[in-house]
Amino acid sequence: MENIPLLRDIVILLAVSVPLSMLLSRLGLPTVVGFLITGIVIGPYGFGLVRDVHTVELLAQVGVVLLLFTIGLEFSISKLLNIRREGLIGGGLQVGLTVLCVAVLSLVLGYDLKVAVLLGFVVSLSSTAIVLKLLADRGDVNTPHGNFSVGVLIFQDLAVVLMVMVLQSIGLNGGASPLDISKKLGVSFAAFAIIVAGVVWLIPRLFDQVVKLRNREVFILTIVLVCLGTAWFTSLFGLSLALGAFIAGLAISESEYSNQIVAEVIPFRDTFSSLFFISIGMLLDLSFFIGHIGWVALLVAAIIATKALVVIGIGRVLKYPFRLSVIVGLNLAQIGEFSFILIKMGQDYNLLNEVLYQSFLASAIITMALTPFIYQRSARLAFDLGKLLGMGGGHPGQKKTHLSNHVIIVGYGLNGRNLARVLKETGIPHAIMEMNMERVKAAKAEGHSAYFGDASHPEVFKKLGVEKAKMVVTAISDPISTRAIVKTAREISPTVSIIVRTRFVKEVEDLYRLGANQVIPEEFETSVEIFARVLKDYRIPTNIIQNQIDLIREEGYAMLRNPALSTDRLSRLSAILEKTVMDTFYVDDACSVAGSTLRDLDFRKRTGATVIAIARGNVANTNPGPDFSIEKGDILVLLGSHAQLAAAFQILNEKCPITKA
Repeated sequence: MENIPLLRDIVILLAVSVPLSMLLSRLGLPTVVGFLITGIVIGPYGFGLVRDVHTVELLAQVGVVLLLFTIGLEFSISKLLNIRREGLIGGGLQVGLTVLCVAVLSLVLGYDLKVAVLLGFVVSLSSTAIVLKLLADRGDVNTPHGNFSVGVLIFQDLAVVLMVMVLQSIGLNGGASPLDISKKLGVSFAAFAIIVAGVVWLIPRLFDQVVKLRNREVFILTIVLVCLGTAWFTSLFGLSLALGAFIAGLAISESEYSNQIVAEVIPFRDTFSSLFFISIGMLLDLSFFIGHIGWVALLVAAIIATKALVVIGIGRVLKYPFRLSVIVGLNLAQIGEFSFILIKMGQDYNLLNEVLYQSFLASAIITMALTPFIYQRSARLAFDLGKLLGMGGGHPGQKKTHLSNHVIIVGYGLNGRNLARVLKETGIPHAIMEMNMERVKAAKAEGHSAYFGDASHPEVFKKLGVEKAKMVVTAISDPISTRAIVKTAREISPTVSIIVRTRFVKEVEDLYRLGANQVIPEEFETSVEIFARVLKDYRIPTNIIQNQIDLIREEGYAMLRNPALSTDRLSRLSAILEKTVMDTFYVDDACSVAGSTLRDLDFRKRTGATVIAIARGNVANTNPGPDFSIEKGDILVLLGSHAQLAAAFQILNEKCPITKA
């Protein structure tokens, strides 16, 4: 029987990673760590269970491509343009300053300039795959720290092209001249612009045609073709596969097919991306790590500290609050997957000896393994560090507000803007707190009292006069910050009313426990809107729909939070839907019902339905008697069950063909 070595290797990968990931999940630890450990155990430096390591690495690249493709789907070109400041300025400063710091330190330690530049390149890159996976898993992609992180990561991916060219120039004798490098860079970035424009124009039109076929297999194959094809085509011009996949995702992110595409891709993405993390673990030489554990630990600490401090400084330059800058700095403090390519190039060009090569390889893997733990605790660490250093979240030049009995709006996104506009029009005093300086300027331009800062800091809230405020409304998308803001506001003012917008129903209980008076989860409100529209299409009266909304909202959304919903409430809903349905019928000029009385029609006896009102002109005749005569132009309002109304409408339609309003 035919033996397939790769199949055997994949079975071993899954057999080790599945139980290990289950164990870590039960312990509340990230599964990414389980995949890295799996790679260490079964790799060539562990038990050597996997033979075809190279093929596993190739499959792992597919995982990175699919991961970046789905991240692109969650973004959009408009959102990407909104974070150009973070990408161009933040990313440019992050790469430049990190390379400079590491290179200078390397020169001080006695390494030559070529090695110093190489090490600077290696350390400057962060892990796009790990950071974006953590952001996506926690729903943090569109938060302020998520936008900052994504902007920096995208710039890093673009910078890899330049780094590879520079290393080729300094690593090869008689390598490329600065003019050659400039030409190659020009070609790469011109190709990037052409690819973006071409993909944005072509891909949505391609999916328009594919969807018309109504064939799921063709739809899935098209997704794979677009994702892998764009990634491959981009790589032909020296750009990364991951960047190409991200562009492909962006191209269809604003189409009506994006949600379905995400649903189709996720199983493939999760499977192949797990192989990526396993393949990274396989690179760790355990014997070297154990023999040089002190040196590696020192190197890991230096890398994390340097990268975090650089990003924190950049965050302050970009006028981000200290807490948010610390969160982003810690989240980007690992070495990235593209650094492995640079490390290997350094070894091939004899720039790195074996000790230095293995040291940075081990350090990179350890920083990656630590990232999920750091990510989970970054918000708490940032808050504690800010408190310890006395770093407030606001602008030092801002004066305390003199408002009283006012509303404090935290966040000036769509919800915050709408609320502020209504409060302004109704003359209710209010103040806005926002961490994006551009939004602060926009709010001030619209005539609002707006402040820049981080509302999770007590000093900031006190500047907004929370002690004298009537209400605090948080309208931000960051769940970590939302919890901190509620806690801070409640600690300062036990009496202020706190209304919170959150994303998911599961977050409601925690926010109530922290002191919120009302919590409005987007997930819940979306479900309410959906069922209200469904009931409306089934001709359920508006007051009945509102009753059901009130019924579900009472007791803090208990119906949707608690799977063991009381049968009493469900039976009440069922009874109302079955028994109290209302509909209308228009009597036009050709209708023979005109001139008849309700006694003549005798709906109650014949069908069980009741005419509860007849609208004539601008007058509503409620509870009409049996001798009430129907005229042309009347609108009959009937009440009954679905079956009763169907029978009544059958009678009316026979007398009035095509007359229903």
